[in-house]
Amino acid sequence: MPVDWHDFRTPHAPPPEATDPRRRMRRVMVLFAVLMAAVFVRAVQTEWTEGPEYRKRALQPLRREATVPGVRGRILARDGTVLARDEQPLALAVHYRQLEQPADERWLRRTARRRLTRAERGDPRRVDDEMQRVLAERDALAARLAQLAGMSMDRWRVRAAQVQARVERIARSVSERHGREMPVAEQLDYHVMAEALPMTAAAQIEGNPERFPDTRIVPQTRRVYPGGTSAAHVIGYLGRVGPDEPAAAGLQAEAGVSVAPVHPDDLLGRAGVEARYNHLLYGRRGTRVELTDHGGRIVSAHRTLEPGVGKDLVLTLDSGLQRAAEELLDAALRRRAVEYPHARPGGGAVVVMNAQTGALLAAASAPRFRPDAFLPGAEHDHRRLLDDPAGPLVDRVRGMTLPPGSVFKVVTAAALLADPEFRPREAHFCQGYLEHPDAHRCAVFVRRGRGHGEVTLPDALCVSCNVYFFHHAGRMGAARLVDWAGRFGFGQPTGVDLPGEAPGVLPTPATLETIEGRPWRTADTYAVSIGQGSLTATPLQVARMMAAVANGGRLVTPHVLSRVGLTEPPAGSDEADPAAAVEAHKLAAPGAVAELDDGMLRHLAEGLRRVVADPTGTGHATMYAESISLAGKTGTAETLPGSPAHAWFAGYVPADRPRYVVVVALEHAGEAAPAAGPVVKRLVNLLR
Repeated sequence: MPVDWHDFRTPHAPPPEATDPRRRMRRVMVLFAVLMAAVFVRAVQTEWTEGPEYRKRALQPLRREATVPGVRGRILARDGTVLARDEQPLALAVHYRQLEQPADERWLRRTARRRLTRAERGDPRRVDDEMQRVLAERDALAARLAQLAGMSMDRWRVRAAQVQARVERIARSVSERHGREMPVAEQLDYHVMAEALPMTAAAQIEGNPERFPDTRIVPQTRRVYPGGTSAAHVIGYLGRVGPDEPAAAGLQAEAGVSVAPVHPDDLLGRAGVEARYNHLLYGRRGTRVELTDHGGRIVSAHRTLEPGVGKDLVLTLDSGLQRAAEELLDAALRRRAVEYPHARPGGGAVVVMNAQTGALLAAASAPRFRPDAFLPGAEHDHRRLLDDPAGPLVDRVRGMTLPPGSVFKVVTAAALLADPEFRPREAHFCQGYLEHPDAHRCAVFVRRGRGHGEVTLPDALCVSCNVYFFHHAGRMGAARLVDWAGRFGFGQPTGVDLPGEAPGVLPTPATLETIEGRPWRTADTYAVSIGQGSLTATPLQVARMMAAVANGGRLVTPHVLSRVGLTEPPAGSDEADPAAAVEAHKLAAPGAVAELDDGMLRHLAEGLRRVVADPTGTGHATMYAESISLAGKTGTAETLPGSPAHAWFAGYVPADRPRYVVVVALEHAGEAAPAAGPVVKRLVNLLR
């Protein structure tokens, strides 16, 4: 019986033709043909209906927005001398991928593949060779640009590393906020590598774009300080916006006034007037729209927002007097270096202030620095300044705190005169020491082994008799002395319109026990009465004290801003001279005396005048001249054993009708009169 193989088939098995591979291939090809036909039909339809529009768009330039730096306001001296201004030189900007080390792998491979044909791209060896060629061309481009910019390759690499570090910080910050790696615009942007590019170099770069790819010449704003180091501590300096400072939220100025939102490349005030009045000086950025072709070449450009211009500030400083004070100060420090070659590094300060208003005509500090040392590209100079043991960044006018020495005897004398029972004409005998020859002595006893004899208060100021002040301060007690020191502004900032002012130290029985863990002793009262011990003050505080004596008892507020803008503002406006708005505080004494009355001032003025005019005065030998009517007080403040003393002078001129206060403070310069006297005498000659 024949076998019917159909009986052995699986009931659900497909028929043989269903498993034929040729049949399946035909079906796939039919499906593919249908799809391709649909794509072709759609392409024809698109070309027919929308092709012209797409071609038109393809030919249109690409739009790119860029910010344009604003112009920062100028800083001028009272005589119109420009102390700081903005210039707008040309700058060299290079694409980030040309600076990145090591080169970005994706950018490098993409750039290399674009140079190869389609067939060559399939050869890994050809791609690797082309990548090496791109790297070599990148290095050659850097060398050409560095030479045109007048930079060494080491400096070029340092600058490129700084740009890369900043971009990487921004990228990390963005990635951390989003929780994943995110590209940032700075990685696709151009970054300034050299400022103040010579015109010849700019012309060569722009005229040969094929030799300088990924390179642009851009306008740049640069801060210029024509005076060099003159008034550097008053003017201050600029610095870039830090990575932790919000660029979008704006920056709060020292005065609590918010400025416009800032750009990461903006330079903002970091010290001095540049920082204190940043909100007035700052010029907001503008917006520039660039239209480029698909090769990156600029077709046209226009501005949608003009950059802002900051306000000009006129200071109270007299530029000529400021320079003279700095030259005299530098000469004094050179003499100090010769006389005390092994003394620790130090500096000094000179203050000339209007006794009636507190306007600072000169505020000289030494050593100084160049404010442009903090601008981009000068980081080496910045580090050198930070490492300098002499501390050139310290403003010794408002930041140097030293024991004031005998200039503080003016405060002690005022505290004594406020006591109705005190008799300023009553003589006290000075034997050269208070009780024992080895303690609480006068300088004349240390040098010559004798005392001053019978001295009254004016005599004690004239010859700087320590014993007189020890005796009366011990009887007066610490409370009244410390109270009067506070009334004269010691232990507190003067309120000068500059940041970073030091308050100094005014020791009291309470603070001494807290800080040193011991009770106040009579010896502490003795030390404070002659400006020694834990008491410290800045030259600006001492100038304020002397101004109070010179102007009849008003504690003025020092300031450097005269006005905003070059024209005189109307009276009563917000931009009027701050001196008009400074509240002068009367020095009030306890008991029956409400202020520094005429009698008290007369005794103080007599003693201070005799310091210079009297042949026995401590300042007579180095400061007296018939043509100069000068009153003041010398001060030799003792320091650590084996170290030269600090030299002080604080006074006012003319002695009969005071207009200006003069203070000189020299660190570790020895005795006051020979060290500070020549500075004072020459400086006062300029104030007549």
